[in-house]
Amino acid sequence: MTLPRFPDLSSRTALVTGGAEGIGRAIVEAFATQGTTVAFLDLNATLGEALASDLVAAGARVVFHSVDLREVGATQEAIRALAADLGPFSICVNNAGHDERHRFDEVTEAYWDDRFAVNLRPMMFVSQGVAPGMRALGGGAIVNVGSTSWIQGAPGLIAYTTAKSAVIGFTRSLARELGPDGIRVNCVTPGWVMTERQRKMWWTPEKWAAAEARQSIKGEILPEDIAAMVLFLSSDAARRCTGQNYIVDAGVV
Repeated sequence: MTLPRFPDLSSRTALVTGGAEGIGRAIVEAFATQGTTVAFLDLNATLGEALASDLVAAGARVVFHSVDLREVGATQEAIRALAADLGPFSICVNNAGHDERHRFDEVTEAYWDDRFAVNLRPMMFVSQGVAPGMRALGGGAIVNVGSTSWIQGAPGLIAYTTAKSAVIGFTRSLARELGPDGIRVNCVTPGWVMTERQRKMWWTPEKWAAAEARQSIKGEILPEDIAAMVLFLSSDAARRCTGQNYIVDAGVV
């Protein structure tokens, strides 16, 4: 698909979490095509370094840093180091997450806490890390990535869906907290996006047929579809959009 162009993004610096693969990779690539300076964080050093190398070779301004987002101190130190090198971030995309399947009866206290440490907690402390720089710039945009799985009450994902439902409350409160500083905060909530991981681990002809039947618009939702919404919400075209949830699911919910 052809991504829209937002000229103002060429002068911005963006931070993307979970940017080495899937939706995050598409977001990093989308910002790169806009001329945005992009830093991205991910646990997977191999994929992250390869993506950054490819984009830099193509002429993009991209920097990768490997970090475990469950480690708050290390994450915020990475943000400080990147900002010192690239300048303060005017855009932050809290994309990182992991939809690992699990049975309700087998969820332990440690597992529950770990799923929140992966899927929700980083949004708070990454946002906290970029907010001072955005204030200094006079404003910015934070985009949190949710999931329609919680709206649908998807089984086998209770820790994930609970964490993702909380992203909406976090988004709305953070928008109120940071609005006076000119910082907009929104959520993008994808439906079933056909990433390489989804195709490999969960896709079957039967599951896809059932999913497509629920969509108002037929056809696959691609990572680029989510990236397009992120670009819009990061740009000046969305200057009066904040505290909202934008669902990209081809009309299921």
